[in-house]
Amino acid sequence: MNYNRTIPAILSATIALSSIALIPFTSPQIALALTPDAVKTIAKQITVRIQGPKGGSGVILEKKGSTYYILTNWHVVDKAGDYEVVTPDGKAHSVSYSLVRRMPGADLAIVPFSSPQSYRLAELANSPATPGKKAIVAGWPTSGGSLRQPIFIATEGQLTGRQTPWNGYTLVYNNLVRAGMSGGPVLDDAGRVVAINGIVRLEENSDKIVAAGIEINTFMKWRSTISLPALPQSPTVANPKTPVNNPPRKPGSAIAFAATNTLKAPSEVVSSLALASAYFATGNSNGTISVWNLPSGALKSTLRGHAEAVNALAASADGKVLASGSDDKTVKVWNLETGTFVRTLLGHSGAVSSVAVSPDGQFIVSGSWDKTIKVWNAKTGDLVRTLTGHSGLVNAVTISPDSKILASGSKDGSIRLWNLTTGQGIRAIGGKNLSVLSLAFTPDGKSLAAGNSNGTVGLWNAGNGQLIRRVSGHTDGVWSVAISRDGSILVTGSWDKTIRLWDVRSGDLRGTLNGHSGYVSAVAISGDGKMIVSAGWLGQIKIWKRS
Repeated sequence: MNYNRTIPAILSATIALSSIALIPFTSPQIALALTPDAVKTIAKQITVRIQGPKGGSGVILEKKGSTYYILTNWHVVDKAGDYEVVTPDGKAHSVSYSLVRRMPGADLAIVPFSSPQSYRLAELANSPATPGKKAIVAGWPTSGGSLRQPIFIATEGQLTGRQTPWNGYTLVYNNLVRAGMSGGPVLDDAGRVVAINGIVRLEENSDKIVAAGIEINTFMKWRSTISLPALPQSPTVANPKTPVNNPPRKPGSAIAFAATNTLKAPSEVVSSLALASAYFATGNSNGTISVWNLPSGALKSTLRGHAEAVNALAASADGKVLASGSDDKTVKVWNLETGTFVRTLLGHSGAVSSVAVSPDGQFIVSGSWDKTIKVWNAKTGDLVRTLTGHSGLVNAVTISPDSKILASGSKDGSIRLWNLTTGQGIRAIGGKNLSVLSLAFTPDGKSLAAGNSNGTVGLWNAGNGQLIRRVSGHTDGVWSVAISRDGSILVTGSWDKTIRLWDVRSGDLRGTLNGHSGYVSAVAISGDGKMIVSAGWLGQIKIWKRS
């Protein structure tokens, strides 16, 4: 991550007005100290993610009716456009940009959104700026590795004093602060917000990170002089991001799965999985691959060889060959039955984000951050050809059941279909602004499911490139899709921490699986359709059985 630039951060506060929810503004000597974990819990309840043309973090400051006000940095929202506030429960709320208020003379802004939900408001306090005083800084930076997903972190540190004011920034502390935490709160040991996180820079030829914040009393002086607008009620308030492109459907019969086993991976992030008949493998952010027995969940073996996070896994149809792609820019081939390493495939200049093995066992395909797709001979490891055409990183690759068609999905918003044998491009389908995160062919090879960054899933006709239907329901990106062998069930895993089950033919939602506490990044369904395996953040892996 490049810190050789100034990145101001976030502010949080609330004030008592007659018609506004009261948040006490207190002296730091009054409240009793809490444990660091207790302060972090408060931080998570009051810290939001702001996404749009720019973005960062923010603090839930006030409430008036159904309107909430977020305190953040002006530089987080200084580019006009469509923004969303993602609250601690994972719900995304639209922002009316014309109602954003900027504080003159300081890098602060207030961002309003509407919701009938009840969210905790921040408690504010003046900071003593006493060197050595404990402080916790929270926010939503972007993760490392190819996933590049937002993650909540709260770091411990100490106040080191005050600096000469610059754009409102005066409070200095030694907490680790990363890009994306701009606008996040600085809390004292009683869980009260004393500042909005500010400047982050990496000093020349040094690993030292310098951070500063805008103290709450700076904001409060301005807040006492202004009034804030209340947003009008709208039909979408009760259900943020209600899909508008899908008419209501008569619900079909529900498909019920129950979690029978929860496993813990050896890393904080599991970004991929591959399912064989008697076991499954997970790709871990620490560079290892875990092979688990199915359905017991017992750890069978650990494969070591990648130097960085394993982003993608694919198993051959017979379950004997496993291909893995990593941030270390390599593809590795393994014997899944014996757990032995076979070979390394070299050639990508960027992280490998997706892999596939052709059903006939002849080819391994890999997609990369270098915007290319490489086709390898699965038997020899030789590079057969490199496919170019995408203008963004390649998030997903999949191969049709007859091993004739390769499909690739990219951040550039397109899905491209290729003749796997010749490498000839067949067609490009999809939009230009909707990042494609995941792909899966139906068993007959006639349709292609694509998970998108906005939470929708498109079902495309692979023959003519026409959109058959788009289903909506997830509130964040769909990073994994899988289709049952009989072609009836579509399984989707999302950053909204849920797994959803859809009827492929009608598009009806047939079930939602809840239980993950972190983002769901990978899903797979067994051949008989009776088991689902899901994996994601916080190292969580779940085995679900149809009931």
